[in-house]
Amino acid sequence: MCYDLEKIEYQHDFILKVTFKDGTSGFVDFAKEINSIKPYNTLNDINLFKSAYIHPELHTLTWSDDLDYDPILLYYKANNIPFPESWGITA
Repeated sequence: MCYDLEKIEYQHDFILKVTFKDGTSGFVDFAKEINSIKPYNTLNDINLFKSAYIHPELHTLTWSDDLDYDPILLYYKANNIPFPESWGITA
């Protein structure tokens, strides 16, 4: 699997459409992370959330101050792939 991002598009609220270099794409709602995971709380500012970009070297979803999102988790969420139980993550 290729976890490198090719394109991101803001949709509405805290939802982005993400497209990966392998051609897959999907919609990811970040509201849960923003409301429950401390580093992402700053993204409650919708203008900051909308400023997301693809890191030019790492090809990952990034915001200002180098806040980024794990590309593997992003790929699984965008493509509706269940997380392995060993990860201890619930969707």
